[in-house]
Amino acid sequence: MSGHDTSPSSNNNQRSARPLRVPNEYKPSWIPLSGAAVLASLLGFYIFGTAAATIRDTAASPCSCGVRDHHEHAVPTGRPPAMTGDNAEQFDKELNLPEWWMGITSLRRDMAARATGHVLELAIGSGRNLEYYNWEGLSAAALAATPTTTTATAAAAAAAAAAGISRAGGGRGRSQPPPPGIASFTGLDISVDMLDVARRKLVRTVPPMKSFATVVRASTMADHTGGQMSFMDDRLRLVNSDAHKPLPPPSDKFFAAGGGGDDDDGGGGALQNQQQREEKKENKYYDTIIQTFGLCSVSDPVAVLKNLASAVRPDTGRILLLEHGKSWLGIVNGLLDRNAHRHFDRYGCWWNRDIQELVDEAARATPGLEVVRIERPNISQLGTLVSVELRVRQQQQQQQQQRGEQGK
Repeated sequence: MSGHDTSPSSNNNQRSARPLRVPNEYKPSWIPLSGAAVLASLLGFYIFGTAAATIRDTAASPCSCGVRDHHEHAVPTGRPPAMTGDNAEQFDKELNLPEWWMGITSLRRDMAARATGHVLELAIGSGRNLEYYNWEGLSAAALAATPTTTTATAAAAAAAAAAGISRAGGGRGRSQPPPPGIASFTGLDISVDMLDVARRKLVRTVPPMKSFATVVRASTMADHTGGQMSFMDDRLRLVNSDAHKPLPPPSDKFFAAGGGGDDDDGGGGALQNQQQREEKKENKYYDTIIQTFGLCSVSDPVAVLKNLASAVRPDTGRILLLEHGKSWLGIVNGLLDRNAHRHFDRYGCWWNRDIQELVDEAARATPGLEVVRIERPNISQLGTLVSVELRVRQQQQQQQQQRGEQGK
């Protein structure tokens, strides 16, 4: 056999040595396939978790009425039906692990870090956000006001006050941004038992609170509340009230003194009185309003959002919401709808509300209210978590109000 002779076996070896060429049209197919696999995994994870929770909830607290349809029109109370003063703290602790693996803990931390100036937290509940706020400026200002303050502490407090922390808000215009740090904090909730848990957390979280006596104020018709507890010379307040009622303004102790009031010219005449009236109007606003998982627990979410818009400082103030509700997946929404009544029986809230639609409806109905940002963080929750940022535009508010008056 000659050296140039090639056998069939040698040809086969040469063909087998060549690299396998994949047609170009098949190369990108791994992207959608991988995406589908990830989505299927997340969906399975979410459905398994929800189903397990549903089975546990049903076994723990089955509905005693035997009628399902009435749940669809039940009004949320803002608190779990089975919760009492004896088990409120235990109920709060049981949320730690679920919130951690769902990514809610990190979202709370990020939201609280944005709180500045005069802060209102609506539906504060057991105070699950309290440990994430920056209390340094407020603590320094409170210590500076005590008679036993040391020289070093007084110097630190003076620096905080110079930065506009201890008396933030007094006399500043709408265009100025809120000062760094928290100037005052007001937490509001309808549940006295939850507020008591929040009070104990505040004592652990804000060191100067141990040195201050608690001032308890009874319910009055004037402030529309069921009473309140104040700490650190009114810098911290816990208010028992309904989110649908007029919201209490920040304490007036931390705004610049303007004189003797509207009926006292103070030597400045009408101009000074006008300035005092403007400052008083400005001082009723909060720089940051925070609410986490509250829209599911109120009877009229749109009315509550309109209420928040009336309390936030125009232009520079922000309303920050973290809510749970409908997903962008129909199969998840079906699961939420089928188990909504069980969830309501255990937690007192509707987890299948359309949060984005509620926010959009409130923006359409409220002069100047504007959606700055709306996102669905944590893909593992398949769009059921909704993060919202709102503000009130003063100019748009005035224009819409004028158009409304002209149309009457």
